[in-house]
Amino acid sequence: MDINRDIEPPFTYSGNLVRYLIVIVIIVILILILDKLFGKKIISIVKKSNIPRLKNKYTKKLSVLYSIVQNNKIDIRSGYIELSNIVREFVEKATGIKASSFSKSDAHAIGLDDLGLLMEEYYPPEFAKNETGDILKSIDKSMEVIRRWNMKS
Repeated sequence: MDINRDIEPPFTYSGNLVRYLIVIVIIVILILILDKLFGKKIISIVKKSNIPRLKNKYTKKLSVLYSIVQNNKIDIRSGYIELSNIVREFVEKATGIKASSFSKSDAHAIGLDDLGLLMEEYYPPEFAKNETGDILKSIDKSMEVIRRWNMKS
């Protein structure tokens, strides 16, 4: 029997592997910290510069809807549904907030009071049995809200 066997050393990590893992962990932590500190500011700067273009685009959409309603090419309920969709889409593009799932109380809770007021105006005609409501007046109000929109809205 041979007693002089070679003993294998236990499994060890190479020094370079440990260093690489430490560097990766530090980079990930730095990215998370920078994102928390500067992420919202960078996002709001990008969105704020986009607002004038969005205002123009969605004001034009509302103008088109106004013409369609004036020419009786759409019924009141469908017009209100389209109006609601246009305004919600604008809010989503301007803020990044998914407004399509908002209730009017949600809008008021996060400071989008104008949106909440418009929603109060849109809901009854959208869901009423009889077609009621002054949709042309509602479109005008919506255009005004979009025209005076700013990042605090």
